[in-house]
Parts: sequence; structure tokens; C-alpha cells
Amino acid sequence: MTVLTDVQQYPLGAAVHPTLHRGQVLCAILILIGLPTILILGHQGGLLRLAFPALSLIIGAFLLWRSKPHYVGLTFWLWFVTPFLGRMADYQSGYTPANPVEIAPYLVAGLAGIPLLANLRCLTDRGTVPYVCALAAIFYGFVFGLVTLPLFNVLRALLNWLVPVIFGLFIYQYRELYPEFRSVIQKSFLYGVLILGAYGVYQFFFLPEWDRAWMLHVQMNSFGEIDPMKTRAFSTMNAPAIFAAAMATGLLLLFNSKQKLRLLSAAFGFVSLIMTLSRSSWLSLVAGGVYLLFRLGMRARVNFALASLACFAFLLAATQVPGVDEVVAQRMRTFSQPSQDVSYLARIEGHQRAFHEIAQEPWGEGIGSTDTNHNTEGDDDMIGPHDSTLLEFFYSLGWVGTFIYMLGLGYLFFQLLRHHRRDTFVLSSHAILIGLVAQSMLNSVMLGVLGFMVWTFASMCLAAACSPETRETAMDHQPNPTASYATT
Repeated sequence: MTVLTDVQQYPLGAAVHPTLHRGQVLCAILILIGLPTILILGHQGGLLRLAFPALSLIIGAFLLWRSKPHYVGLTFWLWFVTPFLGRMADYQSGYTPANPVEIAPYLVAGLAGIPLLANLRCLTDRGTVPYVCALAAIFYGFVFGLVTLPLFNVLRALLNWLVPVIFGLFIYQYRELYPEFRSVIQKSFLYGVLILGAYGVYQFFFLPEWDRAWMLHVQMNSFGEIDPMKTRAFSTMNAPAIFAAAMATGLLLLFNSKQKLRLLSAAFGFVSLIMTLSRSSWLSLVAGGVYLLFRLGMRARVNFALASLACFAFLLAATQVPGVDEVVAQRMRTFSQPSQDVSYLARIEGHQRAFHEIAQEPWGEGIGSTDTNHNTEGDDDMIGPHDSTLLEFFYSLGWVGTFIYMLGLGYLFFQLLRHHRRDTFVLSSHAILIGLVAQSMLNSVMLGVLGFMVWTFASMCLAAACSPETRETAMDHQPNPTASYATT
């Protein structure tokens, strides 16, 4: 039986029980974990370049067929760890600029389009308007890119734009599985923040050779100096800003978790977030935290205040560690002295120059143009091609495509406000979305892994509105959520 026929066998509204085929699912996951481990321990990491994307695609297709919640969890974990596997392949077999390993999360997340092809009628649902608008805008930019840009650059950029929207639509299409999706996402971040955070702390203090070798090859200023306690932590991901956004997302999600491991996970997550020196994600955490503070009940606000005090204590402790104090303090000073911040000045100058160019090209340059026409060298202090969501939109989609995409986003957020629920996961999802929007002028948050998080959590909020569980909760008028880091 194929994935496509399985989708037809289990149409929307006929959810498959998540415990069905549990043994087969567990076996598939163990194979995906075991093969890379064996290859790396056997110093054959170079084989991962072909073996890992192929195996991930096969396992992903199998999980999509057998257990869609586990498929969702697998996709999150691939975003978390695939860059690390790519670095191990480079370390053991020589550096490759375009490492095939890193295509794995895109391939697996892209499988979510198979159920869509089997049920195109879902696009006539009024709830899919945001996705249809986004897909239309992406198609517009894709056509422009094909006409003027190299095909490889266009196709690579298309994955970054398209996959997050397709995956979000998959979540909405199978919204009856919301409770199972919610559970697997919470567990993914519970253990993900713990493992990635712990490795990020280790990386900051000791900087493993495979990470050092990779940094020497890519030569990016954004990593800082390539020495222990001077490098910005990026853990198993491929950039400090991306890793920091994942940790901020995880911390906001963990706040409403009831798992015993949440305290340990939050501790490692927060410390590693500090060591990324990523001000944009610090801003995300603060923005999302302020939202939760106003949305929670009185008891939860007290717990939130205690959690904030604990985070502040961690921050003070970090500034007392020799070698760390100056790095963190210097980054903190840029908030009060923006005129001396090279990055801030480069962003201001870059936006002014870009808006002048965009005014002369209202139709846009097409998807792929940011990397083709506006790329910067790794050691440049200029604004990069993915340092602003707004510039990415205008360059890639033009005024027309941007308007269509924003129209869809506007309708999406209107639906989020209209279908508000007291589900704690939904509250955390709202906080995550607010946090990502807060850094939209500092990062490109609608593409790649960040875009994946935006569309996934937004779609989970829409799915919650249609879930029988949340409807029953709303009817019962249950009190505001009170779980937090500070409670057990």
C-alpha cells in the first residue's frame, strides 16, 4: 500500500489511533537513529551525504503512512540535528559547500504535500485562505525567478519558501489529530531543548574539533571568534540566530509544560540562549513572555514571575564566570549604545539602500534573488540577504506578491484572534508567534526552519479551534492555566 492510497483510505475526519503500528514505528525510528550513529562511530561519516537523506525520506514516508503524529515529531527532530550530521560528514570526509545531508528536513517536510495532492478539495475550505494566498505569492515569485535567475538558486530558495507553508497546511488538513500533534511537539521540544541546550553549553566552553573545522571553512563573522568561550553557541544547528530562535521557542513552550524534565530542559535552554549572544531571540523571549504574563491567571503570573527571577539569576551567574562575563556584558551594552553597534548601523544603512532599490523594482526580482543578487561575503559587516523578513519579501515577491502573501497572513491572524481558546498550548503558540514577529526586521522568519515554526504553530492554533477537546474545554469554562517552570 502506498502513502497516497493510505491518505485516501483515511480521509479527513477519520484519524488513525496513534498507538496503531507502534512496534513498526519504533523500529523505523531506531533505524534512522542507528545508521548515522554507526557510520559516525566507524569514521564513515561521508556516507551520510547520500544515505541519510535517502533513509530520512523512506522513514518519513513510512511514518506519514503509519503514524502522522510521529511523522510530525520526526520532522522537528530533523530540523534540530541534521546540520550536526552534515558537519560530521564534512569532518570525516572533507568539507563540501553544498552538503546533501542538509536537504533531509526539506524532503521529509515536503512529504506533507502528498495528502494535499490526494485531497485538493480542502483548498476550497475558507480556513485555507492563508495557505492559498501564500502559495499564490510564492508561485508569482517563482515564475519571476525562473526568467532571470539561475535554476539551482531558484529551486533551492523555493524549498525554503514552499515547505513551511505545505507543512502548515498538512497540520490544518489533519486538524482532528490536534491532541496527538500537540503531544509530540511538546515532547520534541522538551527533549530537544535539553539535548541541544546541553550541547550548546558544551560547545561554547570547549568547541569540538568538528565544529571548529566547519567554522573555519564557512568563515562567517556571525559566529564570532573561533575559540572556546568566544564563539557564539549554535549547538547542532547551523547558525547562532537559528539555534537561539529554536531555544526561545522551546522555552515559551516549556512554560506551560507539566513534565518533570522541564526545569532541567529550561535551565540548559536558557543558558545556551544567553551564549548565542543573539539579541533578536532575546527580544523574542521577552516579547513572548510579556504576552504570557498578561494572558495567564493570577497564580500563573506569580509562577511566571518566579521563573523570570530564576532566569535573571542564571543571567547574573553567567556574567560572573571568567571569560563569559565580558562577552555577555559587551553584547548587553549594545542595547544602551546602539550608535556603537556595527550590526545595528549596518542594518539601518542596508534597509535604507534596499528600500531605494525596491522602489525602482516594484515587480520584484523573483525567488532566489536574495542569494544571487544580494549575497555578502562571510566576513562582511553588511546586512545579509536573510537579515530582514520585509526585504526578503520585497526582493523575492515584489509589491504584488508581498501584498498577496500579507493578505493571507492578515487573514490567518484574524482567524487566530477569532478562534481563541484557553488551551495552554495555544497560549504558548501565540507567544511564540509574537516572539518571531518581534524579530522579523532582524531575521527572515518566514523561510526555512523559522518559517516552518511560524506556519506550524499558527496551524496548530487553527487546528485547536476545530478540536473537539478544546471545544469541550471552552464549554466547561475551565480556569486560566497555571502550570509553569516554577510548579511541580
